[in-house]
Amino acid sequence: MKNELTNHLVSVSIEAENRLNYLMEQYKNSDKLLSEKDKMDNQLEWVKRMNNYKNMAE
Repeated sequence: MKNELTNHLVSVSIEAENRLNYLMEQYKNSDKLLSEKDKMDNQLEWVKRMNNYKNMAE
């Protein structure tokens, strides 16, 4: 029973992490202002947007 529960929890954790990564990619791709050039030019705005996307995904 213990192994079954552990295996289930690990699989749920992996699935949740994959979903988070997928959502983050979707948010980043939908924002035309979020590029590497913008990252260098306006780092605070870039970090603000990334934190916002991470919060929404979570």
